[in-house]
Amino acid sequence: MVDKTADGSKEVTEALRKVAAIGPKFDPDILELTRQIYAPLVRKAKTAVKVTTDVAYGPDPRQQLDVYQPAQGSGVTLVYIPGGGFVGGDKNSDGMFHGNLGNYFADHGILTLVANYRLAPAAVWPAGAQDVAGAVAWARANAKQHGGDPDRIVIYGQSAGSTHVAAYLFDPQFHPAGGTGIKAAVMMSGPYRLAGELRAGMLAYFGPDPSAYAARSPLTHAARPGGTKVPMLLSVAEYDPGYLVTPTYELATTLTQRDGKSPQFAYFAGHNHVSTVMSFGTAQDDVGARIREFIASVA
Repeated sequence: MVDKTADGSKEVTEALRKVAAIGPKFDPDILELTRQIYAPLVRKAKTAVKVTTDVAYGPDPRQQLDVYQPAQGSGVTLVYIPGGGFVGGDKNSDGMFHGNLGNYFADHGILTLVANYRLAPAAVWPAGAQDVAGAVAWARANAKQHGGDPDRIVIYGQSAGSTHVAAYLFDPQFHPAGGTGIKAAVMMSGPYRLAGELRAGMLAYFGPDPSAYAARSPLTHAARPGGTKVPMLLSVAEYDPGYLVTPTYELATTLTQRDGKSPQFAYFAGHNHVSTVMSFGTAQDDVGARIREFIASVA
């Protein structure tokens, strides 16, 4: 378990108090409340980071990414796929989030690409997984000119973005020739199985036909013997709502049964569904430190 007060700062303690008061819930109002908690805490990158915005990796206006290039890179390239409930979200719509994430990892020597993808209802399954494939292909083709190593790509998804990452990883129809093209993956608080009555965003993306849900569920493909076995870090937050916690434990169980060993797992105490990614670049470095530790161990 992560020590919630290891930093010792008053601002971290106060942020934790406010997040705990919200509790294990998530909706657009809680998204905005959490943004108000963390936006004042985000600090500027300590080192020179070159930012190139709105780089196209496909023809659709949503198929764009922002490049955060460190002054001195390690060679590792991180591709981040943000959340947004399948119908929303953006790589940096408010000038703060997720630029904080890009600056944070670049500040630690990691070339970071923060990618948008097409959204429902205009774009439905499998657009998200296809766009993850497009962003990875762009990284493989272009990382070197930005100081990255195309053979050291780590992909990181959160919430709906994590679902798209899981679909890309586990369903071979989305793989380019030769495999996934990545070194490792981080998947944070995503829904991975479609069953029953879907929430509105998932319904808009995956469609109304229950007979298609098993084939469109990343968990179905994760169970296949011989599937993708790149190193993975799965995570949940203490105040994720239950419907976003249980799929990650189910994915961890599925991979453990498939491989005979557990994937790496992180439980982020004191965090809610979005404070994890909003905390990058603040004094609260528990999430960032854990992900950097994972990256250093596998890439």
